Amino acid sequence: MKQPSPLPELDTCLIRTLMVIDDSSFDQLICQRIITKSGLVQELIQYIDPEKALDHLAGPGNLSPDLILLDINMPRMNGFEFLEAAQRRVDADLCPIMVMLDTSMDPAGKKRARQFPSVHGFFIKPLSKEKLGGFADFLRGTR
Repeated sequence: MKQPSPLPELDTCLIRTLMVIDDSSFDQLICQRIITKSGLVQELIQYIDPEKALDHLAGPGNLSPDLILLDINMPRMNGFEFLEAAQRRVDADLCPIMVMLDTSMDPAGKKRARQFPSVHGFFIKPLSKEKLGGFADFLRGTR
């Protein structure tokens, strides 16, 4: 599901392009509402199917996100499988990824996720304006 969001003015945005990969339509809707209301994101790209998100990231000329919010618990391709496939298919300079968790992940899972250089943190669902602001601050510090 790739849906454009209303675009705030570029100079008010702290995140130019945000990609959300989550198989839950409900969680996607929550993310979309929070992101739209926050005014922190200029362009929102949403995918329910992680394989389609990979195709987008690997496709020539497609918009590259500044940040990806990745659900770890998905049925057809989980977050770990996505990270492995992204490492193989996408440039090594993949943007920072924040991993979304339904509940706190066991330490072994976090350790596994941290082995991917693109993973920069974890957060418990649902997304909030405060968490989104923290991600914007993180990106501002990396630019």
